[in-house]
Amino acid sequence: MAESVVSSVGQTIGKLLVDEAKFLWGVEGKVKDLQKELKLIQCLLRDADAKQEHNQAVRECIAQLRDVAYDAEDVIEQYILRVAPKGQNINKAYASFMTKCACVQVHVVGIKIDGLRSSISNLRTSMRDYGIQPLNEGEHKHARASTRKLTYAHFEEEDFVGREDSIKVLVKELLKDGEQHRVISICGMGGLGKTMLAKKVFARDEVKNHFDSFAWACVSQEYNIENILVEILVQLIPDQRKEIKEMIVHELFETLYKIQQKKRCIMVLDGIWTNETWDGLRDAFPIKDTRSKLLITTRNKEVAEHIDPHCFLHEPPYLLHEESWDLLKKKAFPETKEITEDKKKLGDELLKKCGGLPLAVIVLGGLLAVNKLEMVYRNINLHFDDKSDDVEIPVKRVLHMWIAEGFVPFDSSDEERETTIENVAEQYLMELVKRELVQVRLNSSGNIKTCRLHDLMRDLCVLKARQEKFLSFHNIQRDNESDGSSSSMATEVESTCETRRLSLYMREIGEGKVTPRLEQIRTMPHVRTLMFLQYGKTTKWMWQQVQPIFINCKFLRVLKLDNLDGVVGSLPKSMGDLVHLRFLSLVSSRFTGLPQSMGNLVCMEFLDLFTGRYVWVSMPNVLWKMRRLRYLRLPYDFDVKKKCHGARKKLQMGTLKNLRTLTKKCDVNDVGKLTNLQKLTVNERNESIDKMSNYGYSCKLFLVGTIEKLPKHESIPHQLRKLVLLDSNLKEDPMPILEKLKNLVVLMLGCCAFKGKKMEWRAAEGAVPHLSRVGIYTCPKLSVISSHVSRYGGTDEIFKEIHKCGR
Repeated sequence: MAESVVSSVGQTIGKLLVDEAKFLWGVEGKVKDLQKELKLIQCLLRDADAKQEHNQAVRECIAQLRDVAYDAEDVIEQYILRVAPKGQNINKAYASFMTKCACVQVHVVGIKIDGLRSSISNLRTSMRDYGIQPLNEGEHKHARASTRKLTYAHFEEEDFVGREDSIKVLVKELLKDGEQHRVISICGMGGLGKTMLAKKVFARDEVKNHFDSFAWACVSQEYNIENILVEILVQLIPDQRKEIKEMIVHELFETLYKIQQKKRCIMVLDGIWTNETWDGLRDAFPIKDTRSKLLITTRNKEVAEHIDPHCFLHEPPYLLHEESWDLLKKKAFPETKEITEDKKKLGDELLKKCGGLPLAVIVLGGLLAVNKLEMVYRNINLHFDDKSDDVEIPVKRVLHMWIAEGFVPFDSSDEERETTIENVAEQYLMELVKRELVQVRLNSSGNIKTCRLHDLMRDLCVLKARQEKFLSFHNIQRDNESDGSSSSMATEVESTCETRRLSLYMREIGEGKVTPRLEQIRTMPHVRTLMFLQYGKTTKWMWQQVQPIFINCKFLRVLKLDNLDGVVGSLPKSMGDLVHLRFLSLVSSRFTGLPQSMGNLVCMEFLDLFTGRYVWVSMPNVLWKMRRLRYLRLPYDFDVKKKCHGARKKLQMGTLKNLRTLTKKCDVNDVGKLTNLQKLTVNERNESIDKMSNYGYSCKLFLVGTIEKLPKHESIPHQLRKLVLLDSNLKEDPMPILEKLKNLVVLMLGCCAFKGKKMEWRAAEGAVPHLSRVGIYTCPKLSVISSHVSRYGGTDEIFKEIHKCGR
């Protein structure tokens, strides 16, 4: 892991030398020497990583080097951020004073860099004394190049062996009518393949044909009853999504109960851990007087019997040795026809340790697939612990955090091939998926939507993260229970001081009580990543305790303040002091205002301000200063603060040349200046897209809200690849206009996008040559759709996505 840290820091310093050369005057030579020291010691790190498991001294050297590397990046970036504004002062009266100040900065940073170089040199000497050998350069280049050849591909079906008998038994039970066995339980230890078995059964044609509606929900240990009910209902009755989102809890229970009596439903509850979990959900599921079935997975047989004493209980057997070997071959030697005796012997020995547990075989096979994994994979795996086990994480969120942390290597050769850093991050994700180290869920287009770690894999990542001081986890509630007096508590607090990443789990902190752990964390200025994971309401007092933690972390790169849904008010002005911040998320946190000082966050790349519905946010017009922004999601409802009389009400964005994703309202006049924009979502009612006609770059456009009439096709971006219209209430047939968009690949109309009865496609065959997918959902008045639609893009599959209409 240290290798990837040093490599990332070296790469960042190199980029700063190129991009910010004008601000490194006076220390440029020292910075280059520091970069050389990092490159020299990097050659030792792969061998050092391999030997640290059995050598405490090597482990300590690596830990120190990691800290020195991070300190180097912090020192140089902080210097640039301090000096840059001084070179841009307009008032010449301050020139002499500013020059003197800058000279002081040069002297101070020069001393710091010399100290860092000396530390790295001493560590390099120590490592050689401990027998650490440099990595062969050719081997390193080959390993690096091999990862570059990865391409993004759709996720293929997981490998599956030795479960045909189980599938047949479970399908047979699901298809039985009558009162018996309304609940079918798959029970067994973690890693046995319960979820995969349930997926196989759920996807069988016999099951699809037998039931009317289908739903799947992951429960997990940290479950939320309301979220689970909403997730199930949205799948069972998707045309009522909007109404479901607005229901209160008792309405969700009642609606779900009744739909199971009206329809023949099959629902999967994946991962019910305790009796209490089921007790919270029980009232939503009728056991009698229904033709619906419930399929659950659990580790605990008592939980299954608690749900229904008469349930059908199935315990999948462990894999036989031959089955384990077949699975190992698929994962470890997929392209090898003949396996040597040595590999067979090694495989047999390793399979004995797996004990027929499918997950153990899959993970082992994935790790054996190559001789040595790129160190970046280890970092990425550990960074997956964004949330608790069995929780699915939006894939975009994971990729953005990797990039913000510097985990994704990206250099000039990538730019020459017109590859983006997002593309490279996706390649690394696909490598993890390919090795079964990460599980994913696909969206309707076949692209990865969410990802998760199996709980056993997560446990391994947590263990490794703690060993290498990569990430520290803290449950503040435990502090309350232990009262901070145990020796284990003291040890954990002490180790926290050596980490750069913190994950804080918050439930409730006793009013007026500041725990020792909380007090310790407040005095940790060098933390780079801080994630607050909140369960339950956030009180005003809790928010007052949390603020000093991130405000004191001046070197933060990643900050997650999600789900703080209590009384929190506005973000503090001191937020603007976190000038190194690259990633900030306020998802579902009820902040009502952002400070003017947010304009100081000039390093920001990923900004998610979606505080949720029914929260009106007051925003300053300063986002245009964040010129590095690549992703921006704005609040659902907001207004723009007026700094002076006559100021623009819209957010100015014309300077954000790197922006690739923009969600919500902005000044449409600025859109033409966003030359890298790939996806634009406009949620403002009656928003006009006429002014986007000159936007000549490939993009996706999501329009949400009443527009009643489409503009002429000349007014729509001619490079548009994907168009989604939701709740548009179009009165006229949109096809005469849409069929003229020659570059359109995907067209989606949903939620009363069209209010008419007839939709005709009159253009000639191949008129929209790239069109591959059309979806028309929930347009209840629509009764006639021209059959010519099938020949537009040369596909016969588009009719499969036309439903919930009046036809």
